Amino acid sequence: IAVEDRRFFSHHGMDPIRIAGAAWRNFRAGRIVEGGRTITQQLARASLSAERTYDRKIREILLAAQIEQRYTKAQILEQYLNTVYLGDGYYGVEAASQGYFGKSALDLEPHEAALLAALVRSPSSDAPSVAPARALKRRNLVLRLMRRQGLLSEAAWQTANAAPLPQDARRSGEGAA
Repeated sequence: IAVEDRRFFSHHGMDPIRIAGAAWRNFRAGRIVEGGRTITQQLARASLSAERTYDRKIREILLAAQIEQRYTKAQILEQYLNTVYLGDGYYGVEAASQGYFGKSALDLEPHEAALLAALVRSPSSDAPSVAPARALKRRNLVLRLMRRQGLLSEAAWQTANAAPLPQDARRSGEGAA
């Protein structure tokens, strides 16, 4: 939540502040460079076509609103975390946790959870097996955001920030699709 949708618990499927910021950055770039999607919109997007059009974006927002009306925030977050792609063939945080760290998601340390959160943006190119330096930089960004948002103490942040990446992903097939 710290990196993907920090206002998740306060919006109703779309975040006007985030959308306005993304629209401004897209306007300045002259093309779509950022989507401004909430976690609920990302979940809705999975059931729509892959086309990048404004029509699909409108359908995504409408579907996100329906999802928000039908399900609790906890249910939405659980569904998202169970289906999100996290690189190296892992779908969902439990599969990725088993694959990258050999343990349940419930037992993750902050630096491990932050790595999984970091992978959401670009799982194929930010995976530690593909680009360890990028994965570490992105993980540390997530840790900084967690610290700024009061989710980690200073001591916990320092410990997590100093932790190494997993040496090699456990490709035992426990969650790889």
